[in-house]
Amino acid sequence: MSANKGGIRKIELDTGVSPDFLEAALTQDVTTLEAFFDLLDNSIDAAREELIKSDAPKGKRDGLPVSYKGYKIHIRIDIDSIKILDNCSGIDESTLVSKVLYTAQPSNRAYSIGQYGIGLKRSLLKMGTQFSLSVDDGNSLFKSQFTNRSIGGNKDEKVYAYEYQSKKRKKSLFCVSKIKPEISNDLNDPKWFENAIEKITTRYGIYLLKGLEITLRNVVISKSTKILGLAPALRTDGKFLPQRTRLVIDDVEVIIESGIHQDYLFPSEVGHNISDNRKLTDFFGIYFACNDRVIVSATTEKDLGWKTKWHSEYNGFVCWVKFVSKIPSKLPWNTSKTALRTDSSLFLKVKDELQPIADRYRSEIKKRYLSKNTTYDSNSVRTSEAESVEKITKNQKSPSIVTSNEKVQEKSESNSSKLLKSKKAKIRPVESLPRDREIFIDWNNCNTIIPKNRSKEYNIFAELCQLNSKNNPITCVVMLRVLFETTVKQVSSLMALNWQNLSKNTFRVAEKLETESYINHSDKELIKQYSNTDEGFFSINNIQSHIHSTRFHPSQSIANTYWDELDPFIAACWRYIQDKDDDKK
Repeated sequence: MSANKGGIRKIELDTGVSPDFLEAALTQDVTTLEAFFDLLDNSIDAAREELIKSDAPKGKRDGLPVSYKGYKIHIRIDIDSIKILDNCSGIDESTLVSKVLYTAQPSNRAYSIGQYGIGLKRSLLKMGTQFSLSVDDGNSLFKSQFTNRSIGGNKDEKVYAYEYQSKKRKKSLFCVSKIKPEISNDLNDPKWFENAIEKITTRYGIYLLKGLEITLRNVVISKSTKILGLAPALRTDGKFLPQRTRLVIDDVEVIIESGIHQDYLFPSEVGHNISDNRKLTDFFGIYFACNDRVIVSATTEKDLGWKTKWHSEYNGFVCWVKFVSKIPSKLPWNTSKTALRTDSSLFLKVKDELQPIADRYRSEIKKRYLSKNTTYDSNSVRTSEAESVEKITKNQKSPSIVTSNEKVQEKSESNSSKLLKSKKAKIRPVESLPRDREIFIDWNNCNTIIPKNRSKEYNIFAELCQLNSKNNPITCVVMLRVLFETTVKQVSSLMALNWQNLSKNTFRVAEKLETESYINHSDKELIKQYSNTDEGFFSINNIQSHIHSTRFHPSQSIANTYWDELDPFIAACWRYIQDKDDDKK
């Protein structure tokens, strides 16, 4: 029923939003630097959208562009203006009309780094009061001028754009003038400028390393710089290779990659330098990124998943947690994209995965790099005081060959910690092997024990223990492949598993071994990665490639890493085989 029936006259009630209120609501909690981030996000979104729609290469794991080469963003700061110019696709007429200045409309750009269409408007309103734009998508060129009173749908101050002949060069130019005093104070401060460079270096590090160019110029203080990206990669030439876990939670892909900082060297390694390592200490920890935009870098905060006190044995540790989603609103960041929402269910599910990853790193580094005689680089710890380092004693002597069960028993009673693995004595090849890591397998310090009555596998293992991984890395990998396959086949038979292929059976064996407590969850997850042919360089698929393809030739470090990674699994298989053999007696 109409409310004005029988009335004298009808009046219109205002239901809009005051421009002053809108401006205050959008900008009151935004810093000058965050407003800069909004401008950069807008340009990067345009570049990504163009790349995704094209046949440009995409990441196999995350679907994101692998290269931004050729895309450039230039920011110029003058006395009373800021200009941002990019060649990241321009803006077409439809988008210009309905989205560029329309506030709070959800973004429909795939993999956007903005949840709502407020970033550009927020940055403009934060910085100044008069604006202009010039955009060319290669088909049409549009230019427009407007004020802060026009943003937000003020019906008394319409915004118009005028079309010109396209110059056939894609570009977007936004200019903010009549800069607000508080913004001007920031922009003209050299310290603010240096801090801006540092933050952009980290926050957009992944894009910059993928080829995006960002140049920041301040005419007032006569400084200009082309910003370099900082996003630490992981070493692939060490004794502990990058670990990878993939989760899919509510249509969000979570990729967790961890390992040794690309530039970090341990005291036992050639080229180690304490001074160089000290320069890296601020970059150790956990990194979080949403659609390639880094939100948190090098953190060891409890609220973000680091549940223990930092110890020097974590030195070199880098963990990337990458959230990827076509729908940005599903990502666990706040609306200003400056922090993670630590109370979100998505983040909480991922958080519990992180400390075990860090602890495994610490355990493996102690085992593979820190020996009794190693002087650990405690001066490069992140904490104010260097903590003592637990040493690993590796002073076992080569065992003699056991010729009878009585001698085994006698030896085990006197020196069980050195000679026993489970309930079995370590029966090793006759020759005493040097402990130099150029030897592929040091039988005195590995987990695998193959009983001598298994003559075929015992002899294969004996030959492996005499190979030199520096001189004959391909031979090491070939022989390891032989031992690995025959081991998995025998265990598969004992477990009554039908043979499918080496990768599938390896993982099925690992699952059962974990169920029966022969290996732990971390070892099973590592074998899962090896069993997945898409899980990176260190996989069963690539072991095959080293053997069958002329393009693959493993280095000494790669060959050694294969053994170091697979030894716990192979050892567990042979404990299982031995136990089944004993059950038959």
